[in-house]
Amino acid sequence: MLNLKTIKFATLFVGLLGVSLLTGCSSGEAKQAHAAGKREHTEEVNVVVTSKARQGIFYKEFENNGRLTARQGAVLNFEQSGKIVAVNVSNGDRVEQGDVLAVIEDSQQKYSYEKALRNKEKCYLALEEALLNQGHSINDSASVPSATMKMALIRSGYQDAINEVMLAKQNLDETKVVAPFAGVVADLEARVFNETSTYKHCCSLIDNREFEVSFPMLEAEMAQLQKGMDVEVVPFAFEGDTLHGRLFEINPKVADNGMVDVKALVPNKNGRLTEGMNVKVMVRKPMGNKIYVPKEAVTLRQERNVVFVEKNDTAFWRYVDVGETNSEYTVINKNISPGEDVIIEGHFNLAHLSPVQVIKEN
Repeated sequence: MLNLKTIKFATLFVGLLGVSLLTGCSSGEAKQAHAAGKREHTEEVNVVVTSKARQGIFYKEFENNGRLTARQGAVLNFEQSGKIVAVNVSNGDRVEQGDVLAVIEDSQQKYSYEKALRNKEKCYLALEEALLNQGHSINDSASVPSATMKMALIRSGYQDAINEVMLAKQNLDETKVVAPFAGVVADLEARVFNETSTYKHCCSLIDNREFEVSFPMLEAEMAQLQKGMDVEVVPFAFEGDTLHGRLFEINPKVADNGMVDVKALVPNKNGRLTEGMNVKVMVRKPMGNKIYVPKEAVTLRQERNVVFVEKNDTAFWRYVDVGETNSEYTVINKNISPGEDVIIEGHFNLAHLSPVQVIKEN
């Protein structure tokens, strides 16, 4: 038989064992519940990036590649033959209109010019004598009959002498290669102490203040182009530089490849554009006042266009009717209002009324 002390000890042991089991169960359930809540929270809250829907003039864009050509350029030749005695420039030098770029030996041209001046003075005396013989004074030439003056000019040779002076002066001036306009020197060939006949030309001069950019457009796009349209030009060598110009020429002829030649004018504001540079060209056509969103905001769900709008940390599913798209934005024709926050990143796994956390707003 069990005594009283044994019964009390057994009762106490059973009680403690029960408390231990209950405590262990409660602790395990709490951990499982916490883990489940954590997983649920992680799955339901989506991190997103948003941007504002905008309203304003929307631009349709036509993009192509082109090549730069200086708006004004010239190949400068030696107009007189002889030995080159001075070259005052190098390739890449900036010169102003009237600057002397190169000089050839001019002793023969100077002699011819001085001789023409002396001959002119001699003929002037002959003209004066011829008029005196007719009873007229050269100082009062306005009173001399035109027929008499014409005959005196021919007999004295004065008119021919004037022409010879002009020609000799021109030949003397042509011993210098002078810049006809301000620009940059390129393709310099001339070297001192060499004959001009050694070279095809002295150099080229490029007015790099403004460039033409030539590029092809599709025949189907020709009807949408107009002179004066905005053009953006980005050089491949400087992709961070965006220059703005205008369309100024559309060739009214379609080439055999179905393309139309188009030209735009671009000012060289930063001075980095050069002759022959390859560029990306974008013609921008205004399409009127539109509501538009970043094109990353539009996604496909159930074969339809959808934009998620964020409001109070909740994503709202909106079916939308889209219009034109350019390199950055898409026109939305209905179901989006200007100023609404649209989700542009993190929306691929979203559902309607999903909770979201906005980490960045563009």
